[in-house]
Amino acid sequence: MAPAFCSRLARSHGVSPMGTATEATHWLLIEDPAPWGTDAVEEAGWGRSVHDAIAAWTETMSDLRVQLIRRGLNTWDAPGSIRCIAVRTGSQPIVREWALGAYDDLAALEVPGALRDSSSTADPAPLVLTCVNGRRDACCAKWGRPVAQAAADAAPDAAWQTSHLGGHRFAPTAVVLPDGTHYGWLRPSDMADLMRAHRQGHLYDLDRVRGAVSQPRPVQAACLSLRRHLDTTALTAVRGVGLEENDEGWTVQVRAGDTTRAAHVWQEQCGPPFPHSCGSREAKPGRAWRVRWKDNEPAGP
Repeated sequence: MAPAFCSRLARSHGVSPMGTATEATHWLLIEDPAPWGTDAVEEAGWGRSVHDAIAAWTETMSDLRVQLIRRGLNTWDAPGSIRCIAVRTGSQPIVREWALGAYDDLAALEVPGALRDSSSTADPAPLVLTCVNGRRDACCAKWGRPVAQAAADAAPDAAWQTSHLGGHRFAPTAVVLPDGTHYGWLRPSDMADLMRAHRQGHLYDLDRVRGAVSQPRPVQAACLSLRRHLDTTALTAVRGVGLEENDEGWTVQVRAGDTTRAAHVWQEQCGPPFPHSCGSREAKPGRAWRVRWKDNEPAGP
């Protein structure tokens, strides 16, 4: 019997998406509407100079994540032009765009320099990238494509399909850039409200937020714990400002308003093991973040 869909298994096992966002402050988005393989970027049919340039950039910037994007299969955003977008997430976001005539032109871009610019982009409009990479995991195609279409219907200029984002057991999964909020278990009916919330400077549905990609996962968990306690979705309301690993987990400093709070954060195994990918029969245990606030601060999940 074929393995069950990993996204359904994760939900049935009560897995929490909190603190599971991909960790990557810098992103490079390359338009490629061809069918994508399991390792979409590595298998892209570009020239050697392009792959060498990407390898050099990722060696220079260890937190650079390269994604393929498209409006749809075999559909160019503007025929004859290749969109390329560099994004820095976090408190000083940057969005830099290029329109290229050929993939070989990628190698000439100064991607690290653009992302390390000391200035930030004034109020960059949000982009939503929904994973539809079915060759990587069946869940991303089955449930990701309807969500991507709903995003395109709601915000055609802002919505992109993308290659593997990480964590397909939370499919459909999408990331909003440049603020870097990573979501899981989205529904087509969510997408119009999600885009509206981010345009207004807010997160959408804290129960579907996995975390902010610019933050380490223990910090993601602590920030979401505090957001839930304060019942706040404003993007700038809560931010991690310190992280220290110790023998029992991590101590995380979180800033909310004029107050900095400290939390002890650790992981525990939860629920019975299950396959974390559709193509796998290997059962792995679920892991959940636990957050305990110090000095009588709010109790975490």
